[in-house]
Amino acid sequence: MSKTVTPFSGQLVTFSTSLPFAEVTARLEAATHKSASSTAWFPAMRAAKSKEDVAKSLHEIIGDDDFIYFLQLPHNWINYYKPGTGSVVVYVIGNPVIAQTMMVEDIRASFNIPPRVLVVEKEDKTGTEIHYHLPSAVYAISDKPALKAAAESLDGKLEALIRKVISETSTSSESASM
Repeated sequence: MSKTVTPFSGQLVTFSTSLPFAEVTARLEAATHKSASSTAWFPAMRAAKSKEDVAKSLHEIIGDDDFIYFLQLPHNWINYYKPGTGSVVVYVIGNPVIAQTMMVEDIRASFNIPPRVLVVEKEDKTGTEIHYHLPSAVYAISDKPALKAAAESLDGKLEALIRKVISETSTSSESASM
């Protein structure tokens, strides 16, 4: 038996907005196609027989967007322990076509795939914070250039999604058409 400990560092990205928590979560859910994910995505994945099936099914749901909603974990129970915390939810979003570009290079990247996005209502109720781990900081734990390039590409895609969601000029109805 052997044991190896591989050190790696992470970076936490934080965006802050004056938008209310409910608006941010509604926009994120629309932008990641939450309504279609359970009705179309999961059955399509169960039926998939090839990588082409996966890509085709994904494109039918998200079109040219980069992410699909997988699940959410509400952590509002924390208010029992720290009253006034506000609403807290972790979203798990992803894209298997993007994910495979990293996983084929180093399967250990799977520990952090798909990405998670933490949405937190500010305690003073003046807006919302969105947090996530920078993919290139936690996925690229080996020296493989292709893995690093794929993770850095994901950095940009994830940031673009969050910027779109919290754009002060965007509205929920615009997000619903994403």
